[in-house]
Amino acid sequence: MTAEILMKNIYTFANILSQAGSDIVAKWNHTSLNNAFNWADYCIKVFQQIENKPYRGEIEKHMASMTLHLHPPSCLKLRVEDLGKARVILERTLLQNPFLPEKLSRTIIEQKQKTKGNNLEPAECQEIVTEVTRVSMLMKTLQTDEDLYRQTQLISEATALLSTVISLSSCSSKSQRFECYVYNLLSRLAKKVGQLDIILKMLCVLPSDTTYTDGQLQDLHNIIVRWLSEPQNRFLVTSSKVLIQEACRYHTDLCQSYLDHIVGWAERLEPSYNEDDTNFYSWRYRCTESSEKGNDHRTFEKLCEHLENLLNVNKQCQLTVKHTLQSLKEKSNFNVYSDILKRLNQIAEY
Repeated sequence: MTAEILMKNIYTFANILSQAGSDIVAKWNHTSLNNAFNWADYCIKVFQQIENKPYRGEIEKHMASMTLHLHPPSCLKLRVEDLGKARVILERTLLQNPFLPEKLSRTIIEQKQKTKGNNLEPAECQEIVTEVTRVSMLMKTLQTDEDLYRQTQLISEATALLSTVISLSSCSSKSQRFECYVYNLLSRLAKKVGQLDIILKMLCVLPSDTTYTDGQLQDLHNIIVRWLSEPQNRFLVTSSKVLIQEACRYHTDLCQSYLDHIVGWAERLEPSYNEDDTNFYSWRYRCTESSEKGNDHRTFEKLCEHLENLLNVNKQCQLTVKHTLQSLKEKSNFNVYSDILKRLNQIAEY
């Protein structure tokens, strides 16, 4: 077997393991399950062949780089020694994944009982199982309606996620490859959860691992801020205003990005004229795509709340916001910015 085929097959198993730790597993059936365990058995044989070979280190290096290409993106970092425990890791990953269908969970437990379990202690594989299921467990935590529970967990979860991601920065010598991985991971989290609380909190905490450098942390924070600055990132204005404000205090670049999102929102507000005399017109969000239907949160009132939030970050941010709004107001005789400034002045006076 050539090295190319070997790495391709290991990559196939790594992708399967990544799926096993994600919400994708909800679509698995018994055929998918059997296929996954067949690949795990294959990896055990591979480990037995390469365990004591001089080129093991080279394979380890390629496996680390492979981590950043997995789909869906996960926090999995597969090592050569993990191949020898592939079946156990897969089994425990699936059983720990809250998205695993109950019928498949029963099948795995029945198989375990027939084989009398394995000789590995539960803690021996727990680290990698935690890595591969981290995103799916986060999704379950953040989707809960229990706000108190979510807030108490947010700091520890953000710290753990930041620590894991920063440990993967050395997996590739190409900074662009790592940035692409982070973008994909953050996009997956945002899409599944529908808000950015955990991502914003990552900008306000330090990794638990002390082996990182200040440069690595700064680079990762810069990547997160750039991702938040993406125009299509519609989740920023639906996230916790308190967390946005906290993140802006740590990272001034985020203030401008936040303001750009709000201005983009304001540009899509158009006057809607009313028949009654009390309010001649009001501002309504203009949807241009079917996916934007139901954007009830993008009201004029909510927009002003976000601007008030931004004004309270610090003095410099306050000056930037007022200057920007005043400049936009002066572009025409009638636009939304005149009313925004009036509303903000009313709030300040109150």
